Amino acid sequence: METNEAVKRALWRETEAELVKLVERIEDVAEGDLKELEQHVMETIFAIGRGLMESILNRGEQGEGAARRREGSCGHHQRLVGERPKDLLTLLGKVKFRRPYYQCLLEESTPPQPQAEEDPEAVSCSHGEAPADALWGVQERRTTAGVQAAVSYVCASLTLEEAAETFTRVLPLGRSARQALSLMHPVGKVLATQEEQAASALWQKAAQAKTQPEQAGAVGQEAEDQQQVITRMYIELDGVLARMRRGSVAMEEKEQQRPGDVYREVKVGVVFQASRGRERSGLAPDVWVDEPADGTLRYVAQRTALGNFARVLYTLAVQQGLQRTKQVVVLGDGALWIWRLVEEHFPGAVQIVDLWHAQEHVWEVAQAVYGRSTPEGIAWAKQGCSWLVHGQIEALVTSIEALPPIAPPPGQSRSVPEQAVGYFTTNTERMRYPHFRAQGMHVGSGMAEAACKTVVSTRAKRAGMRWTPEGLDALLPLRTAVLNRTYDAFWKNRSAALF
Repeated sequence: METNEAVKRALWRETEAELVKLVERIEDVAEGDLKELEQHVMETIFAIGRGLMESILNRGEQGEGAARRREGSCGHHQRLVGERPKDLLTLLGKVKFRRPYYQCLLEESTPPQPQAEEDPEAVSCSHGEAPADALWGVQERRTTAGVQAAVSYVCASLTLEEAAETFTRVLPLGRSARQALSLMHPVGKVLATQEEQAASALWQKAAQAKTQPEQAGAVGQEAEDQQQVITRMYIELDGVLARMRRGSVAMEEKEQQRPGDVYREVKVGVVFQASRGRERSGLAPDVWVDEPADGTLRYVAQRTALGNFARVLYTLAVQQGLQRTKQVVVLGDGALWIWRLVEEHFPGAVQIVDLWHAQEHVWEVAQAVYGRSTPEGIAWAKQGCSWLVHGQIEALVTSIEALPPIAPPPGQSRSVPEQAVGYFTTNTERMRYPHFRAQGMHVGSGMAEAACKTVVSTRAKRAGMRWTPEGLDALLPLRTAVLNRTYDAFWKNRSAALF
């Protein structure tokens, strides 16, 4: 961007004038009053910045120097009708943007119309535009990309009201919660589209590899050889319910009969590389238990109803080095959807049921049979958990089957012990905890539960929050982009605000 000498001189004069004002103001600042001194300097910096922006934005061909004729974006010939100002909301505050405005000329085939006083040679139609708006990326919008990026970043962590207030306190530009939403929503939509596009591109690449296996294999091996091999990668999955506005989603008959909002599941996944931890395994004292390697935690979250969570999770794992990982470990709470996903997308992965959830099932059996907090129930549960921790699932199942029979809970066909037998029998090989711990694997899905809180609950499940599908679908990819530290890269080559 070149600046001619006249503009440079004008910029220097404006800057000098603001600095003179600053010097005059700080003369009255009491010695030691750092807060007031800081405030004066900041106000001056913002004022100088606004002046610089206005000078640069408005230095283009305008007024007498602007072209009298041009071809519009619609393909019609346009004529200059004057200069129109527009207030731009920037990180430095409100800036006056004065730009030439053009209107279309009627085509030659158009029947004669009364001639305009401004131009006796042609008559303008209703379409008009300011080409400078498109040049600076503010067409149909008064907010800059910088403001949108900053507001959306804050919205990823705070409520809309908190984000607007925080933004207003830090920068000389007032924002409301509704304005924050209008800026955040397009960003989340584009991020969600990027997730889908990355997954689709990966699937397309896989399809091409099947048609040209030798070539694809050679390329893949060459790329893999150039990168460091990952010893072990963890993938942890869980689900969490989010509160939705009544009527915003399809409701079942039971939901329609009762008042209030409804809840829908959000699936959450966390991917990370393993490193040697600082704690020894209680089941294998000579072994150190894995923990996430620094800087490798990555998250993905999506409403279950969208139906694309598995592909997005797999894409994230590939981006984090799945193809060069020697061993993949997947942890979950035992839900069937988790293991179906693993079998389809991560075949050969080590599957582990979270120990805490498994122990929770043991206590549920004890309470159902013996009652809550009874000595007999506590004694049985402790023994059951001991069998569980030591991987003696068969002994645990035998003990459950020997318990006194009880009636099923209301609306269910099987009793709690019968359900537990099915749970432990199905997941027996996923509960060989001594075997897993002997290899240094951690056996708790605490990362997944923490991810549910970090990604969803902390931001989307605060008191009184209710979501529409569109709002939640925009928030979740924005939230994960910030947590995954990919948000800045998303904006790196974008100079225009998103719509």
